[in-house]
Amino acid sequence: MERKIIRLVNILTFTILSTCFALANETILTVWAMGAEGRKLPEMAKRFEQENPGVKVVVQPIPWGAAHEKLLTAVVGGIPPDVCQLGTTWMSEFYAMEALEPLDEFIQNSKVISKEKYFSGSWNTCVFNGKVYGIPWYVDTRILFYRTDLLKSVGYDHPPRTWDELIDAGKKLTKDLNNDGRIDRWAINLPSGGSGIWTELGFFVWQNDAEFLTEDNKKSLVLTPKFVEAVKFYYDIFNKHKIAPIGAQADIDIFHAFRTGYFCMFVSGPWMIELVSKECAEIEGRWFVSPLWTKDKKSKKYTSFVGGCNLVIFKKSQRKDVAWKFIEFMSRPENQVEWYKLTTDLPAIRSAWYHKYFDDKPMMKAFLKQLEDAKGPPNIPEWEQIAYVIGQKMELIIRENAPIEDTLRILDKEINTILEKYIKPSRIGILLLIGLIMLFVIIFLIFLRKPAAETSFGRSSNIAYLFILPAVCILVVFLFIPIIASFMLSLTNYDIYSIANPQKLVFIGIENYKLLVKDPVFWKSLRNTFLYVFLGVPLNIFIALIVALILNEKFIKLRSFFRAGYFMPVITSLVAVAVIWKWLYDPNFGLINSIITLIGLEPQDWLNSTRLALPSLILMATWKNFGYNMVIFLAGLQAIPESLYEAAAVDGANKGQIVWHITLPGLKPTTLFITITSVIGYFQFFAEPYIMTQGGPMNSTISVVLYMYNQGFKFFKLGFSSATAYVLFSIIFVFTLVQLRFQKTKFY
Repeated sequence: MERKIIRLVNILTFTILSTCFALANETILTVWAMGAEGRKLPEMAKRFEQENPGVKVVVQPIPWGAAHEKLLTAVVGGIPPDVCQLGTTWMSEFYAMEALEPLDEFIQNSKVISKEKYFSGSWNTCVFNGKVYGIPWYVDTRILFYRTDLLKSVGYDHPPRTWDELIDAGKKLTKDLNNDGRIDRWAINLPSGGSGIWTELGFFVWQNDAEFLTEDNKKSLVLTPKFVEAVKFYYDIFNKHKIAPIGAQADIDIFHAFRTGYFCMFVSGPWMIELVSKECAEIEGRWFVSPLWTKDKKSKKYTSFVGGCNLVIFKKSQRKDVAWKFIEFMSRPENQVEWYKLTTDLPAIRSAWYHKYFDDKPMMKAFLKQLEDAKGPPNIPEWEQIAYVIGQKMELIIRENAPIEDTLRILDKEINTILEKYIKPSRIGILLLIGLIMLFVIIFLIFLRKPAAETSFGRSSNIAYLFILPAVCILVVFLFIPIIASFMLSLTNYDIYSIANPQKLVFIGIENYKLLVKDPVFWKSLRNTFLYVFLGVPLNIFIALIVALILNEKFIKLRSFFRAGYFMPVITSLVAVAVIWKWLYDPNFGLINSIITLIGLEPQDWLNSTRLALPSLILMATWKNFGYNMVIFLAGLQAIPESLYEAAAVDGANKGQIVWHITLPGLKPTTLFITITSVIGYFQFFAEPYIMTQGGPMNSTISVVLYMYNQGFKFFKLGFSSATAYVLFSIIFVFTLVQLRFQKTKFY
């Protein structure tokens, strides 16, 4: 028995020691991947582990919606992964943060990876100042999806191949089929605004041998004749030739539109092949894909946008050699084909496209041809901000018929302002900072010198402060220090460049506040926010009060049921509410338009109208939020003594007199609380426009908080965003003080 126990102990000891030894000698490679790629990559990682004994690949899937913030946090915190999937448009941001490892030495010694094996447009997304900081993993591009049967019906046995053919075919395809005065079939669907419009506009700009920026990315080129010509042609598609819809007529499900022939053509990426085949099965064999058009028959430029994702190694990785082996493994042509089979991500390696697996996939040839002439945006972190202002100006040109050349002059000035990154240090800013520090020190010293309070037991000792010390420490760490730090940031040029390199942080004083005052978009956001407050708060309070008065009546049956029902939207996810209301506001199939049509009114384009978009959001927000104030009013009503109502009834007061002279005065404290909290909440108007309109159309629904979010988390102008936050704080503070003083003098 003892021998068996000893043998068992020896076996367990040997197993534990062997496991520990194996773990100690095992190399752990961390890989982050997004979306579907993160779910599929472990299968490829297992194959890599089989080829490389002693290496364990840990794949961390990350949702696309959270990927950007998570990566930023990891880089700033100094804990990035070894290998990461990085979108082509994100490369410049992380390069500017000095977070990426240059790969030139690895490439020189590699037998798998070299520049000539990749599409030039895709490879260029990895190059900064002559060095390579990533390797294309998979690519995508934009091509033309078209209805072959509809084009054939107007005499075209091929898709449009030139600008002239696009217009000619477009005019023949665009028709009012039932003669009701409305277009029932549009030739093509293209964006008429928004920050994403630069992609489609870029087709025509690049095809016309023009560029957005100079080669060194330091100056705008939007005033060059060829760029202006491309913009005019894009404008003519919508307004002169009228072959593409604007507003409500464009806001329709793309699959339904393509299936029914409402859109004869649209531009999209490789993922749409499978989706169109599935969603439009009834038109199978009546649609196909093609590379984009050229300017004319002499031109060889049919340039499109190139996107996709690259694989990068972070500077702080401790396993760069193993990380490079993994990138080489994923870059082998045979593995690129296997990856396509798993995900339908287009191979980044040219030779993979000639694998026999693609022989029976004729649509893939269109993507291959288009990738030979595709390019991405300029590799600069400021591109997101530049794309935003391009979208704004194109909306003005297309939707408001703003003069093209005058608008492009304004755009040229704004782009050049964005590209001027460096701001000189401000002596006033440094002096202001020193003054603030001294002010805080003086306040702190005064607080310390304040005599101890008297108690019923005599003069208390300072030991009482120990009891509040934990709460004070929590407030200091999580409230006061962040408040002070954010204010300090508002006096600096803190941006994407200074996140990783504090030496680039410059105190600029009140320059951010000056720039804020000069920005017309800020004033538009401030105007929208005030409208939202002055219209939304009274409407919300009025409806909440009326409903509370009704539900407080004893003769109402099922009061608890109705109270819970009206409160339900408050606790419902805003995303779910937004989806429902977007369907209600849908210009083509929405319930609201269906109802107003029945009573003889014209249907409205609720969320795409500069006149109606903001009122539509106010209506939705009121429906969602009034239940909260209703519950508080109900609590206030129940706090009014019943004896007052009985006395009024004895004196012969009618219902209106009772409400006016007893109920409303009794609700004064409740109304004060609701008004202040509602005003503060409505000044922070953000989620509704962020989810439903993204601030559009033409900034008609952008709020101060959404403006602040864009500046801080889209454009990485964190100092500027902090200045915006303090302006909003000042406005809310003043309004709160005014309300307190007004309520006190008027009612008490």
